[in-house]
Amino acid sequence: MSQVWTVGRLIPWAAEYLGGHGVDSPRLCGELLLSHVLGCTRLELYLRFEQPLSPEELAAFKAMILRRKSREPVDYILGSREFYGLEFLVGPGVLVPRPETEHLVEEALARLEGLEAPRVLDLCTGSGAVALTLAHERPDAEVTGCDISPEALTWARRNAHNLGLQERVRWLQGDLWEPVAAGSGFFDVIAANPPYVTTAEMAELPPEVGLFEPRLALEGGADGLDIVRSIIGGAGAHLRPLGWLLIELGAGQAPQAARLAQASGAFAEVSLVKDLAGIERVLVCERKDYG
Repeated sequence: MSQVWTVGRLIPWAAEYLGGHGVDSPRLCGELLLSHVLGCTRLELYLRFEQPLSPEELAAFKAMILRRKSREPVDYILGSREFYGLEFLVGPGVLVPRPETEHLVEEALARLEGLEAPRVLDLCTGSGAVALTLAHERPDAEVTGCDISPEALTWARRNAHNLGLQERVRWLQGDLWEPVAAGSGFFDVIAANPPYVTTAEMAELPPEVGLFEPRLALEGGADGLDIVRSIIGGAGAHLRPLGWLLIELGAGQAPQAARLAQASGAFAEVSLVKDLAGIERVLVCERKDYG
């Protein structure tokens, strides 16, 4: 790459190079990486077709292309991912927030409507996307985020600071209910995006996920519901009367998850919410009134 490389020449080159190495949406990837290097939008790239890159910009772009060739997730390379209109820092050791998890946030916000100073717990918080979004949308809420992974919580704290919410969310490290068991009181809403990929599915994940994102945040056992069972089993002891448990699920898991919730005896109502693809994505459980 010793010749002069303009924006207009680099875009098709990157698309051909990445496509030849099996990368999905190679042109989009190239555009995202190039716009990041140049500090502009993808649209602006097409207004700067004749602009040559400096040696420093070209070196930075080439390094990113090589990382993407190895199938490293684009969001890891860029260092962030948008979620519910907010920018979340991501990288090795933490799951990249997915669009389908926005349904979990929407359902939580709907259940919090009308409540004053609600208490919210986000289990398996990862990057803090759910906890911090709820804190952002409900400034009066008392929000707690919990995760077993110290690495994930490092990212969550970074995101809290980056979003100016570091005083709004309490972080707990430990295995599900363990760190919230003593003296935590009751929550109005408990939300969770747990690991729910089956052990068999783990071997079939695309390299961007299987080779780079943390297995701890992905694998949910033989049927994908190991962590879901533990969450359902302990939720009743941590919810206020008529409080809500909301759990994101994988495709095809909803019927069994709903049966688990009904069999627990803790809930007065169990329902399912579909995502935009028509998949039953969120398990919604209302705690029984203690009376």
